[in-house]
Amino acid sequence: MAGGGKSDGSSDAASLALRIATVALSVASAAMMASASQRSCTGCSPATSQVSYSDYSSLSYCLVANVISAALQAAAAWLTARGKVDESKAAKSLSELVDTAAQVLLYSSSALSFSVDDFGTCGRRVAGVCKGTGEFCQRVRASGAVSMAAAVALAASNYLKDVPASTWIKFKGDEPKAKPVCGRGCHCHH
Repeated sequence: MAGGGKSDGSSDAASLALRIATVALSVASAAMMASASQRSCTGCSPATSQVSYSDYSSLSYCLVANVISAALQAAAAWLTARGKVDESKAAKSLSELVDTAAQVLLYSSSALSFSVDDFGTCGRRVAGVCKGTGEFCQRVRASGAVSMAAAVALAASNYLKDVPASTWIKFKGDEPKAKPVCGRGCHCHH
């Protein structure tokens, strides 16, 4: 949905497929984060009987960021499929804003998920929260990895939308024909 380059049907279809993949991956990341909890947290400071993503505002942000990203990209995919994006300059500008917002949400969500080891409670950093909660941290990191995959799918979608497939797939015989030269190394007509 970004950009305004002319593209052919194959890159449009691939771009739309990657947009749909972005929606699916964002939903999967949100679901993984929502299921990130563990009953006992041995070695945690303070000792708790359960740890969950909702205990950490940063991880709650990750969940919300992925849900918002999925909603934004679902709307973008729908507009792209209907061909509404290329109708006006305002629609193109809005589409670029939506894509940028989704990228920011996905990258920040994945970065926060990968830094789960440094989270603490009540503003205090508790080093090693993952020592006693291996399953919890694995789910949080997996959510971050899926969020990163969604961001990469969106970036690829935007690339394909802006750059037609005919420019990045070269077949034998597609090379431009050399123009005849005058023999003096120039391309002028004497």
